[in-house]
Amino acid sequence: MSRCAMKPGGSFAAAVRAEALKSRHGAPARLAVALALPFPLLAAYIAAVAPDLGLQYSPWNYWYALLMPVTSALVAATVANGDARMGNRALLSGGVPLARAWGAKVAWCLALSLLSNLVVFAAYALLALAVPQGAASVPAMLAAALALTAASSWMVPAGLFLSMRAGMLAGVFVPLAVQLALSFGWSAVPFWPACPPTATIMLPTAFLPVLPSGEPASAGMALVESIGAGDVALALAIACLLTAALAIAGATWLSRSEELR
Repeated sequence: MSRCAMKPGGSFAAAVRAEALKSRHGAPARLAVALALPFPLLAAYIAAVAPDLGLQYSPWNYWYALLMPVTSALVAATVANGDARMGNRALLSGGVPLARAWGAKVAWCLALSLLSNLVVFAAYALLALAVPQGAASVPAMLAAALALTAASSWMVPAGLFLSMRAGMLAGVFVPLAVQLALSFGWSAVPFWPACPPTATIMLPTAFLPVLPSGEPASAGMALVESIGAGDVALALAIACLLTAALAIAGATWLSRSEELR
């Protein structure tokens, strides 16, 4: 752990650095990168064997529908489990207020979530140079990666809390089940911007030529035209507010918890 993080009342930045140092040789960062690669590699394979089809965005859809939720859940659970394996000694003896330590965990997991989405974005940006046919613009692809990070961010504080309170299995499977159920059931959700798990699968259609079902999208389709800038802004605002509320609730719980002491 960094020297700064050991000082009583150490800064938030120092707490985040300490959190990163704890897992730099562990699974979270490797998971964030490794799990982001399969579907971009699938897109590259399709572009290589069938270049006439142009750049396909269905693999990106498979990423945010399937592997991205799995990655977020596993990263949060492994970060929480890192302290549990050591009997929470590092958490309790680090000299950092527990609420601040919690915030650092949330920030680190969100950074890893962003890393995963940027890996997918970078892969597609490179593919777009090689296969420009059917490719979205680089700013649109970056916007999709950032929107996905924000929309799925609620899984981080939820996964951390459940992992620390009820164990790693609960921390992985409960948020994952909620995310998958509400994203795959997107057509049954009456107002998707108010539901971050559903927004996760709807938002990319505002930036990428792919429908929530994974099928190619094009301008003029009813679903594509129905997703306006107001819907995107509202969905992102609600997702960020939900994440902030869950993070604050988790910090309050941890600072008052007697279970870790």
